[in-house]
Amino acid sequence: MNNRYWIFCVFLFILVLFLLPDKCHHGDMECWARWAAFIRTNGLTNVYDTDTDYLPAYHYLLYMYAYSKESADAIFTNLKYFKMIIFLFHLGSSYFLMRIVQMISGDYRIKYGVFYLLNIAVLYNTLVWGQVDEIISFFMIGCLYFFLKANPRWAILTFILGVNFKLQSVIFLPIVLFLAIPLYACQKWKKRIIDLSLFISAQVFILLPFILSGKLHKVFNVLFNLVDSQPFISANAYNLWFGIVGREARYRFDSDIFLIFTYKQWGLTLFFILSFFALLPLFIASFKSIWQRTKPSFNSNLVILSFGIIPLIFFFFCTQMHERYSHPAIVFIVLYSIISKKWYLGFIASLAYFLNLDYLLKSLSFQNYGVLIFNYRFIAGLYLFVIILLFKDIYKLAIEERLFKRL
Repeated sequence: MNNRYWIFCVFLFILVLFLLPDKCHHGDMECWARWAAFIRTNGLTNVYDTDTDYLPAYHYLLYMYAYSKESADAIFTNLKYFKMIIFLFHLGSSYFLMRIVQMISGDYRIKYGVFYLLNIAVLYNTLVWGQVDEIISFFMIGCLYFFLKANPRWAILTFILGVNFKLQSVIFLPIVLFLAIPLYACQKWKKRIIDLSLFISAQVFILLPFILSGKLHKVFNVLFNLVDSQPFISANAYNLWFGIVGREARYRFDSDIFLIFTYKQWGLTLFFILSFFALLPLFIASFKSIWQRTKPSFNSNLVILSFGIIPLIFFFFCTQMHERYSHPAIVFIVLYSIISKKWYLGFIASLAYFLNLDYLLKSLSFQNYGVLIFNYRFIAGLYLFVIILLFKDIYKLAIEERLFKRL
């Protein structure tokens, strides 16, 4: 890869290090500090004696951060520099994006990487808010990269790592299966068994400290308690439900009735129905490959769009969503915008995400947050517009690929 890109990344890292803002979402960042300090004092495997609701892989990250400081007090006083660890994941996401662009179009220009490297919405989440959603983006675009390289072993290992950082990554599982099964169908049983053993071993290795210390049950307690941990219609996500209910969505339970069913039932139903139609072309392509026993050859744009639309549907239609849960969609939408030259898609999606974040944190301190662009229904409308455009392009590609033609 062009050395200029790496030089730019090093320069950007140093620049961000010196300009790193002190402002953050104090509630979230204080959690990282408390958990890291607890790990340093009491050991990694005791972390689930705190109020943490994060999975083990993330605590390995906090473990490394905790022991990079000379004392527990230093963990708190230097906490803003934890953002730089997550920024490294951002650089990694941009690297995978550049490699995919180069792989598909053969065109390598730094400006393509810059479109994501300097994406204000993504940087706001990482460097201002202080959240860690970029970790999902890194592992999932890495998963995409390895699938496009027809390397299901590394793709699935990357996916497993992503899930062990943030459970939210599991929404990509159907895509992973649709891509992996045809690839493995063309391989010998010996390789399938070896890879399956490798996947199981990787998962066991991640959990090994908790297994050996007899604390595995606490990991599973957290895993199961994540469901309905915040049983509200919306946790500040400006999605369909915030658009319908308004600001009361933040305080009303999603078990309340809305047109016969509960809000949660409506959300899950819409998510599964729309996910079915979003992934139908990819499923058909996968099924055809298996049925015809041919080496899979997926349309790259269709795969990218599938990765991009699922987290956006999840964010927009499900209840209990945080404002940050659309984050993993941005890297794929930006990637598709670059390859298709439809720059407006990446811009609109990023704008909607940024507006949702800054209205809550108000870090940029605009004089008037009452203007139209910060209105929650306007932002929800932007998200819906992007979803419609993504659906349109998915089915346009499906028709061009003649996927609906009889087998």
